[in-house]
Order: sequence, then structure tokens, then C-alpha cells
Amino acid sequence: MLQEKVWVVDEAKLSEKLVKALEQGKAVIHDGVAYWAEGSGNSGIIQHLPFKETSIKGVEEAIKLAQATTVIVSAVSTGLILGAIVVQTRYLAAKLDAIQRDVKKINRELEAQNVVTYMQVIAEYFGQVGYAQTLLSDRTLADEIREAAIQLSTMLGATRNKLLVLIRDILDFAATSNTVSPEHFKLIVNFVGASLHAMPSGVYLEYLLNARAGKLRLAEKVLTDGSDQFKAAREQYRSFMNGLHKSMVQGKIGSRAGAYAELAPQAKMLLENDEGAMLLTLPTARVAIAA
Repeated sequence: MLQEKVWVVDEAKLSEKLVKALEQGKAVIHDGVAYWAEGSGNSGIIQHLPFKETSIKGVEEAIKLAQATTVIVSAVSTGLILGAIVVQTRYLAAKLDAIQRDVKKINRELEAQNVVTYMQVIAEYFGQVGYAQTLLSDRTLADEIREAAIQLSTMLGATRNKLLVLIRDILDFAATSNTVSPEHFKLIVNFVGASLHAMPSGVYLEYLLNARAGKLRLAEKVLTDGSDQFKAAREQYRSFMNGLHKSMVQGKIGSRAGAYAELAPQAKMLLENDEGAMLLTLPTARVAIAA
């Protein structure tokens, strides 16, 4: 990632009321707004978070930036900074561009009808993710995008569910089909890994659409369900890769040995990467609903 500017929390301008509420676990942050948490005895907004512009070169630097703040603010800043990278920079767009190139290549080289169907659903989902990023990129348009945000969130949720089923199916296809060449096998599995790597960003944007539309409890549910589904899909991918590794150790992997050797580093990176988990971490409390 080239150096880019993002808006991050200005710790020095947080109100004493908010800092105290955070320390006591009585505040919840959604879309840059601090709300009283359920059980705090209050409801409503505590403070619209103050932001400042800063430059970052990548996700690792952003995480270090968040961790450089106080312990209380660090927990808030990490998710917000990662979210800012997803919404405000080319970080997600670069992933979507790569996925789109893979979709075209797979459609061109594999004629199996089920694979074409998989690609259509995946292209649809990440096209919606790209549109969500566009809607959310300008906070001043919050009132104008409200209706579109609610509609798009519904579409994203439905397509996400289809995508998760297809990820399982496409891994099954790659594992059991005798017609898939080693090169096409590598292409398909690499594509699944890339899709899983981008999925937390899609879930986060779906959550943010609801939060910006004022549907805070729905936003919380999207983040919780999306996180659980992503973890389950990642475990399916882990099991698939472990199966390949076992076949290699047993000397049964055959012509796919070279493909596995190339896929293993990407799999290791995805399975050990904490970015998705941090992005999909729900605040420890829920927003208080006014009586």
C-alpha cells in the first residue's frame, strides 16, 4: 500500500465523560459515534468522536498507531483505524480488483457450469461491497444515503449467505473433481483464499451501512453473525488445506504437489492473519435503547 491519509480518533479531544464511560465499560462506539451502553443507566449519544488526519503506509503501521494510544482508547482505535482503511483507501479496492481478474480468468479457462455459477455469485457479492464503500466514503451524505444503505445491506446479507455456501461447494469441487488440472486447481483454491481475505471488509461495510442508517442493534447483529460465519468458512478452508498437507505427507497428493507448495504460503498468511478478527470484533457492550 502506498502512503495514504485516513481520519483517526483524536485522543486529545475526547471528552472526560466519554473517557470515564470507556474506562467503566459503559460506552459503545459505532460509526464514529459514542453511545451509552446497555446497563449504564443512560441512553443516547455521549460524543461524536473527534478525528484528525494522519498518513499510513499499511495495515501493520495502522495497528501500531492504534496501540500507541492509551489502553482504553487503543481498543477503540484499532477497529476504527482498520475500518477507516477499508472505507477511505485503496486497500479494499485493490483486493476487489484482484478478485475480479481471477473471476474473468476462471470463467475463461474453466467451462464447468457449476464453476461459472460460483463466479457469478462471488462477482455479485464483491460488486455490492464495492458499491457499499462508495456510499460510505463521504460521511456528509449520511442522510441522503439512508434508504440506499438499508436496501444495500439487505442485499449484501443475502448474497453473503449464498457466497459462504458456494465457498464450501467450490472447495468440495476442487477436492473431488478429476477434470480439474493442477493449474486450475491452484487457481480455484487461490481464489477462495483471496475471497476469504476480503470477506471481513465486506461484513464490516455491511455493518457500517446499518450503523450509519441508525439501525444500531441490527448493525450489532450483522457484525456478530458475519464474524461467526467468516470464522466457520475460514475453518473449512483450514480443513481443506490440512487435507492437502496430509495427502502430501502420505505421498498421495500426486500431480497437485506443486500447486500445494504454491498455495501453502497464502493459506498460512490467511489463517494466521488477525486483521479480519480485529475488524469484526463487536464492542463488549450493546447500545442502550431509550425507554
